[in-house]
Amino acid sequence: MRTLTERIALPALPLLLTALLTGCGQDTYGQDEKKLQVEKGDEFSLSVPVEAARGEDWYLVSPEPEKDVVRSTGDREETEGSDDDGGQSATHYFDFEAVGEGTTRIRLLECPQSGCAGGGDAGGEVSPSPVPSGSPTPDADERGRYHTYEVTVK
Repeated sequence: MRTLTERIALPALPLLLTALLTGCGQDTYGQDEKKLQVEKGDEFSLSVPVEAARGEDWYLVSPEPEKDVVRSTGDREETEGSDDDGGQSATHYFDFEAVGEGTTRIRLLECPQSGCAGGGDAGGEVSPSPVPSGSPTPDADERGRYHTYEVTVK
């Protein structure tokens, strides 16, 4: 028979591991929060929804945030559901660290399938563009859209 501690600790272990892996204590800001204030040394994330059915992708694009104010620490995507359920919903997280006082901008580009050209994960040397190159101009709902966040570090 398990002790009281074992009966409490074992079910709590998955929750603890999930909290550690997802950045416990890290502030997350949604797509509608465009002006952010954070403290120097804070880690934070920008959270954006991904429409998997549209083949949508998100990118951090140039101009990048000022490196002496905010530093990108990576990005990740968390998916819910499966194709068997009739589709997937996902959230893309862009992670940052506030490294110095000041104000900077972070630009994200939302790209529906084939709605952007260039850049992406191809070495990061070229920023994606909201209009596919060599293509006729797509309809407004088929091309990428920029989302700009203003971040003030105190």
